[in-house]
Amino acid sequence: MSTRKPGGHPARAAQAEDAREARRARAAAMRQRELARERSRRVLLISVAVVVVLVLVAVVAVVVDRSRGDEVAAGTGTPPGVTADDGGYVLPGTPAAGAPTLDIWLDYQCPVCKQFEDVSGEVYPQLAAEGRARVVVHTLSFLDANLGNDSSSRAAQGAAAAAAQGRFVEYTQEVFANQPEQEGEGYTDDQLEQFAKDAGVADTATWRRQLDDRTWQGFVERVQGAMSDQGVSGTPTVVLTAADGTKQNISQPTSGGGDGSLAQLLGADGARFLTDAVAAATRAS
Repeated sequence: MSTRKPGGHPARAAQAEDAREARRARAAAMRQRELARERSRRVLLISVAVVVVLVLVAVVAVVVDRSRGDEVAAGTGTPPGVTADDGGYVLPGTPAAGAPTLDIWLDYQCPVCKQFEDVSGEVYPQLAAEGRARVVVHTLSFLDANLGNDSSSRAAQGAAAAAAQGRFVEYTQEVFANQPEQEGEGYTDDQLEQFAKDAGVADTATWRRQLDDRTWQGFVERVQGAMSDQGVSGTPTVVLTAADGTKQNISQPTSGGGDGSLAQLLGADGARFLTDAVAAATRAS
């Protein structure tokens, strides 16, 4: 009967240990390969996720941009403060009983409009504030075609953006006060932005974004499109409508058969002429 002696053969023991070490090495190598594959999978998944996010951001940007473009093209927006049916800005104030309506058509590149503003630019907002007239200002842009630029339209869009922040009158005063001496030189966007700042527009970043995005372009084009229908052939045009509907154009030039009232409106006593005309229209009612 054979028996196993303790310890066994030294050579066989060494071989067994070598085999165990080899198995452990193979197992460790397999774990490293598995970890490497797992890391590769994670990197791949993260990369795919990043690509998907970037694609979604790009799609959203395109959709937003197209939406803005569609809104401008549709021209459905109307700035706050425009309550006149024909797109004019009704200046702040509550008209008294029997007060006439004073309609004023201006183009921001019109040098004669600047003369009118120099004489009465402070007066007609006061007439509105005191309730002596319902004052409606219409911003035209027909001089763009005459002068070969788009400054009238951009200035008018800037007026709409200023009106959205309650600074239409102040902005209009700043633009005319800084009108270039050379007709047709026009305004840069940066100049218009400075006028908005000087006019007290609080959020000039929003104002500039609306100008850059042409938010109010459709509105400006609609106002210009109504020029002929309203019987307006040039600027400045100033019309008084009494409570009984009687209309009086107090800006007629002598040329073309006018009564020459434009010269009075632009003269040294132009502010008094405008005020007296409003008072006369009120009495006539």
